[in-house]
Amino acid sequence: MGTVGKLEHQASTRKMLSQQSSSDSVERQKRCGAWAEKWIAVMYTVVASLGYVSVGTMVAWSCNAFSKLHDSDAQRFGQLELTDVEELTQNQKTSLAATPALAAAVTSVVTYKLFYRVGTKLFMLSAATLMIGANFLLTFGSSFWFFSVGRILAGIGAGITVTLVPPYVDEFGSKQYKPLLDSILYVQFALGILVQLMSDLLPFTELASVVGTTFPIFLFIGFLFLPESARYLCGTQQVNRARSVLKRTHVANDALAAQIMENSLAQWQQPAVVGCKLVSGLRKAQNPRLVAPVLMLVVFQQFVGGLPMMFYLSRIFTLTDGQYTPEWTAIYVAAIFAAAIPAWRLVNLKIGDYKLLVWSGLVMAGSMAVLGWHCHRQAIEGHSDEYGHVPLVCYGLYIFLYAIGFQRLPWKWLDDGVEDERAFPVRTVATCISWTSLYLCVRILPFLIGLIGVGWVFWNITIVLVFAVLFVLLTVPNLDQSDIQSKTLANCSSSSSSVSNMQIVMEDVV
Repeated sequence: MGTVGKLEHQASTRKMLSQQSSSDSVERQKRCGAWAEKWIAVMYTVVASLGYVSVGTMVAWSCNAFSKLHDSDAQRFGQLELTDVEELTQNQKTSLAATPALAAAVTSVVTYKLFYRVGTKLFMLSAATLMIGANFLLTFGSSFWFFSVGRILAGIGAGITVTLVPPYVDEFGSKQYKPLLDSILYVQFALGILVQLMSDLLPFTELASVVGTTFPIFLFIGFLFLPESARYLCGTQQVNRARSVLKRTHVANDALAAQIMENSLAQWQQPAVVGCKLVSGLRKAQNPRLVAPVLMLVVFQQFVGGLPMMFYLSRIFTLTDGQYTPEWTAIYVAAIFAAAIPAWRLVNLKIGDYKLLVWSGLVMAGSMAVLGWHCHRQAIEGHSDEYGHVPLVCYGLYIFLYAIGFQRLPWKWLDDGVEDERAFPVRTVATCISWTSLYLCVRILPFLIGLIGVGWVFWNITIVLVFAVLFVLLTVPNLDQSDIQSKTLANCSSSSSSVSNMQIVMEDVV
C-alpha cells in the first residue's frame, strides 16, 4: 500500500510539473509573440514615417532658401540667376513659404473623400512621387512659377501623408504601445526639419537636394513592400486579406488582442463607417464637449507660433542676434525639437497631460516674454555679448515644451476621446483646420515682423499662449480626472467582457 501511494504521489507530482511547464511555455510564447509583433509594428511605422521626414524638409525649405538667393558667393540657386532672384517681391517669397500649407489642407479633404477608391498604399506611393518631383523643381527651377509648382506638389504630398499615415499606424498592434508609434511620427517630422537645416550648409544646392530626395525615394520603396491598409481592405470587402494583415502585428496567442482585432474588422465593414461624411462624423461624435474644445486647441497649436516660425527660423534668429550664427542657432533649436519627445519619454515624469499642457503653456509664455525683452534691449543698445545665449536658451526651452505639450496633446486627446467609428473623419477635419491655420500664420508672420518688429511678435505670442492656457482651464475637460472614457479603454473593456463571456459559455458547454 505504501508503495502504491508513493507511486500515485510521484505521478501526481509529475502531472503538476508538466502542467506548470506547459503554462510557462505558453506564457513564453505569448511574450515572444508580443515582442516580435511589436517590433514589426515599429518597423512598419518607421517606414511610413519617412513621409513625415519629407514633410519636415518641406517646412524648413524656406528657412535658408531666400538668403541663399542673395548670397554674394553663390551666383546660382538651382538654375535661377541672381539678377532674376532680386526681382522676387516679399509677397512672392511669403507665398512660396506658405503655399504648401494651404495645399496640404485642401488635399486632406480630397484624400479622405477618395480613400476607399484609391487606398493607403497607392496614395502614399503617389505622395512619395510628388515629393521627389517637388525637390527636382525646387533644385533646377528657373523662375518663380517653377518654384510655386514645386511647393504645391510638396504640399499635396504632405497633405496625403498627414491624413493617411496616422490612421494607418493606428491599425498596427496593441494600444499599449501606441504612444511609442506616435512618438516616432513626431520625431521623424522634427528630424526632417533638422536634416533640411543641416543640408543647407552644404556648398552646393544640388547636394542638399540629394539629401532631401533620399527620404521620399526610400518612402516609395518601403511602401512597395508594406501591406495595404486593413481599413481600406474592409471597406472594399476584402476582410480575409485585412485579417491576415492585422495578424502580423497583433498577438496571435492573446484572446483579448484577437477580440480587439475582430472588433476593428467588424467596425471597418459597417456602411456608416465606409460612407461617413466629414460633417456627419463631426456632428455624430459622442463626446462633443471634448471634441469641440480640442479642435479649437488645434487652432491655438498653430497660432502659438511653434510650427509657423519653423518656416522662417534662420531669418528670425538673424533679427534676434546671439552668440551663434543664425544658421547654427536654428540647427540647435531643431535638434532640441527632435530630441524633446524621446527625452521626455526617457525621464518618464508622472505628470498628467492636462497639468502638463497648462504649465508648459505658462513657461512657454515666460520664455517668449524674455526673448521679446532681449530683442527690445538689442534694438535700443545694439549687440551685447552679455546676453549672447538668450535667444538659444529661451527658444530652446520654448520649442522643447511645445513638442511635449501643444504639438502632441491635442491630437492625443482627439484620438482618445473619439470613438473608432468617427476617428478617421474627425481627425481629417482637425488636419484640415490645423494646416489652414498654419497657412494663415505663415502668411501673416513676415508682415507682422516688418510692421511691429520681431520683439513685439514674441510678446504677441506670449499673449496668445496666455489665452490658450485660459482656454484650456475654462473649456477643456480635465482628462486626468474626467469621467469621459477613452475609446481605448472602451475597446479593451468591451473586448475583455466579450472574451470573459465566451470563456463562461465554453465552461458551461464543457
